[in-house]
Amino acid sequence: KNFTKILENFHIRGKKVLDVACGEGTFAVEIAKQGFEVVGVDLSPEMLNFARERAKEESVPVIFLKKDMRELDFHEEFDIVTCWFDSLNYLLEYKDLKKTFEKVHEALKTGGAFLFDMNTVYGLLMANQEGPVYIQQDGKDIFEVQTIEFDLEESVATFYVTVFERKEEGLWERFDEIHRERGYRVKEIASALSETGFVFSFY
Repeated sequence: KNFTKILENFHIRGKKVLDVACGEGTFAVEIAKQGFEVVGVDLSPEMLNFARERAKEESVPVIFLKKDMRELDFHEEFDIVTCWFDSLNYLLEYKDLKKTFEKVHEALKTGGAFLFDMNTVYGLLMANQEGPVYIQQDGKDIFEVQTIEFDLEESVATFYVTVFERKEEGLWERFDEIHRERGYRVKEIASALSETGFVFSFY
């Protein structure tokens, strides 16, 4: 519903959507249920398996494909391309960000729209101020804590994530992950967009 509202607000039309870095398919499946024709792409086979299961459970015909966002190979096929949840910040080099924007532009039909969110350098710096340790989830069966280190010189944040998940009474399993995100300056994002042919607005 929120997605339809966003499209209305920006006068964006069309039903064919490419969801880049779709992960476990939450967004792709949700909008497919609303009548959009959706293709989801991600680099992780595990995530794509989750996504296919989710689409099957919800009985929606989403197509999920394993692709690197820097190497999309669609040509004027989509009305809308989306990329959510800081996924673009996992591109640690400016050239890779620009290459992704190029490939997204090629995937869009003339007049199509690209909707995405990103962390700026300021956003990651502010996240770093919340630390050094903060609780991300604190539920009956799950507990997640994160620590963050921010390298201002490189504009790269390293997130150390520890998750405890309850398996049965008195037994918890621990998972550890490390995520690295680069914060981009607004002018860098603007340059990458304009150099790849986008007319854009920031919100």
